[in-house]
Amino acid sequence: MKRFILLYIILVSLSAVGQKAKDSVKTEVIEVTRSFDPKVQDAYKLQVNPEIDALPEDKIPVNYQIQSIPVASTFQPEKGSMAGYQPGSLKQDVYNSYADFSFGNYTQIKTDAFIFYPVSDKLESALAISHYSSQGKATDNFTYLPFYHTAVDALFNYKTNQNIWRFDLGYDGHINDLQQDKSINFITPPDIQNSTNKFNNFHVDVNGDFRDFTIKNFRLKYNNFWDQFDNSEHFIRLNSDLILPIGSIDLKLGLQTDLASGSLGNGQFLNPGNDFNVDYNNLDFGVLPAVQVENDNIIANLGAKLFYQNNANYNQFQFIPDVNIHLNLIYERLTVVAGVTGDLQQNAQTAFYKQNPYTFLTNDLVPSLTPYDIFGGFNGALSSAFAYEIKLGYKKIRNAAFYNYNMAFPPLVSYSVVYDDMTQSYFQTDFDISIGKKLDLKLGLTYMQNNTENLTKPLYLPDYSFKTLFIFKPTEKLNFNLSLNSIGKRTYNLLGDKTLKAYSDLNAGFRYKINKEFTGFI
Repeated sequence: MKRFILLYIILVSLSAVGQKAKDSVKTEVIEVTRSFDPKVQDAYKLQVNPEIDALPEDKIPVNYQIQSIPVASTFQPEKGSMAGYQPGSLKQDVYNSYADFSFGNYTQIKTDAFIFYPVSDKLESALAISHYSSQGKATDNFTYLPFYHTAVDALFNYKTNQNIWRFDLGYDGHINDLQQDKSINFITPPDIQNSTNKFNNFHVDVNGDFRDFTIKNFRLKYNNFWDQFDNSEHFIRLNSDLILPIGSIDLKLGLQTDLASGSLGNGQFLNPGNDFNVDYNNLDFGVLPAVQVENDNIIANLGAKLFYQNNANYNQFQFIPDVNIHLNLIYERLTVVAGVTGDLQQNAQTAFYKQNPYTFLTNDLVPSLTPYDIFGGFNGALSSAFAYEIKLGYKKIRNAAFYNYNMAFPPLVSYSVVYDDMTQSYFQTDFDISIGKKLDLKLGLTYMQNNTENLTKPLYLPDYSFKTLFIFKPTEKLNFNLSLNSIGKRTYNLLGDKTLKAYSDLNAGFRYKINKEFTGFI
């Protein structure tokens, strides 16, 4: 595994040294894929840590094609959390530095701070700090115990006329007291009665963007995860894109390496006296060639993804198509979209624990493979006030990851992860309506038909999701928003006979800009 990573780094380094500047800058078409992750907290979420980008520069024009694609599993949103409105609605184009504070039910406290400092004309720095905690509350059956989450990030931007380097060094700390199910008559061992899970994540991100070179970007991501139950993981992701323009055609070669190496020690906790650990090492190396064509009426990406996988169970190659075509039938009014693509996702402890802090992994982590995702649809803007997108598709996922409620380990409320192959048919529609500069209405509907191979039903995966957001700006200082989220019912046990009911969540937010320095919100 070390040889693969070392060879890849040497190839990228040699290519970077031998670049020659080009005479022109081409417009790139970037396809942004938003994952479907239905959570109550997504009702009106704004970025609280804006990207530091204060230096003036010539912008490279970029066209974005938004495509929301659902993923394989979701987790039941927490009850009693500050659903919906996130206070950090202070954008960097208004404030280079800011701080906000909010208070909610269940004695919840949420605070964020972003401090920006320009070191020189080329170097910028920033410090982002966030804290989110709750003191919990007891009910008839469940005790919602306290939790704490603190994150610190140090960010740096270094810019020249030819490239931009971004560095992110950060730490996340979580403390979650384990929920107790009082409805189950079970004698709790003393070491479990007051158990607390503390997990930590340290990360380093290095991003480089190069303007007039064949190598367009370089990405390095490192995560180190550990907790108090002897779980640990090192995750490394390294990728870059090489683009060679030939007339109206771009020849593209993407390189990608993922390595997840860790150990699972939760067996000691779920089965006292059992001191076994599960070690895993999952490596994949990918080569992503493509031909990109762009003219007035068509944008096409004709490519493929070739992955080599190496772990304790197998060494194999995976071929995945990567074809996207955007045909402009009526200029800006109607664009037809079609394609077939897929991906290889390296599952990691960090992602599972961040989505569900009550996760207790006891089995080996394996990658999830989407060999194909066939889709088609159309989008456009009928006017400056109305934009739309409609899409339908069919995909297959091997080793799709699902959360499973651990009923074998009462009274702890904990979840394991199970894998199964599944197929999914989906339909999505999004509408964006603007009335002048004062009213905005956004609507989104996703419907899915899921079929699993071994599981009776996919766990914690709803069959539909509906979101709507209404924003009213009567003045430049006043902002009012109202959002409604609806999630369909979800199965949560392996037998498939227990479901969580469908629900709707209504959120409202009010913000008033007092002056240049202060903004109040409810």
